[in-house]
Amino acid sequence: MSAELITAYRSFNKILKRLPVDKSLADMLSQVIELTEETFNSRQTSIFLYDDNEKKFTPFINKDSHSICNERFMVNPAQIHFEHICAKNKLIISENITSTNEYREYYSLKTINNFNFCYGQPILSSQNKILGIIYSHCPHHSSMTDNECELLDMAATVCSISIEKNIKEQELDYLASYDFLTNIWNRRAFYHQINQAIINIKRKNEYLIIFYLDINKFKMINDKYGHHFGDRILKKYASKLRKISNDTTGVARLGGDEFIVYSEVSTLVDANIKKREVLSELQQIEIDGVSITASIGSYCIHSKNINNTNIDSLIHNADMSMYSNKHLSRPC
Repeated sequence: MSAELITAYRSFNKILKRLPVDKSLADMLSQVIELTEETFNSRQTSIFLYDDNEKKFTPFINKDSHSICNERFMVNPAQIHFEHICAKNKLIISENITSTNEYREYYSLKTINNFNFCYGQPILSSQNKILGIIYSHCPHHSSMTDNECELLDMAATVCSISIEKNIKEQELDYLASYDFLTNIWNRRAFYHQINQAIINIKRKNEYLIIFYLDINKFKMINDKYGHHFGDRILKKYASKLRKISNDTTGVARLGGDEFIVYSEVSTLVDANIKKREVLSELQQIEIDGVSITASIGSYCIHSKNINNTNIDSLIHNADMSMYSNKHLSRPC
């Protein structure tokens, strides 16, 4: 093993040791790129990440790092075939940029950087699933040396560990923030997001309106039609709530058959428009010919009056409005 490779190996180990405290996947991948290029300075490195939902590769770009820019990406991500990469498994992939049509749009970049060939190492998960590819670009067609292959393999391993860690963190964040049945925010996430909404309306001198929704006779419906039918009702309401959610409107399930909505609005006129939208979308639904209604309460407050009011009080006021409407059998 060469001195360069030993140095690179030690550096990669340092990166791995920092994994528990480094939160940013972008920073980790940037370090891999920079370290790989420092070790073999005649080459440049790029990483493509695989999106399992879209079934395609996209180039990794760290927006905070100007040293990693679009000019690196000699490989057309639309032309990287999932099955082809998987078939290669741990083998190095060699591409001639100058003679392959799929790189035609990259010819100008090739000329600027004087790169003609690239070598790719698949980034595989611990379950041997494709996570991405790390590419090394070079100015001439020369076989990868054993040291270079070893380095690219180490880099792919560090990328794999970093990506899998990031995936696990995202899964845990999702489980902590979303209701498992309806896939909308849970109570914890709602409290976090409404805090941000309050900061926003204070900055813009606007209003916050909160809606509290309770499904009428839900227990009776559950007892009559079964819990599976009850789950369908909750999912249907969650689906309708998602339709009205956007950058200024957040929705959540508080628990049981209770849902909550907040919306940032500029004026009281906008608050009334939002109220009509919520009523129109949520007051009544139908499943298998069964009509289900909900009682909805609302509470609107201006940012200047919110300083001495905590979130629980805001929610309580909307809740009381809902109960009043339920007992009087009237809309919001």
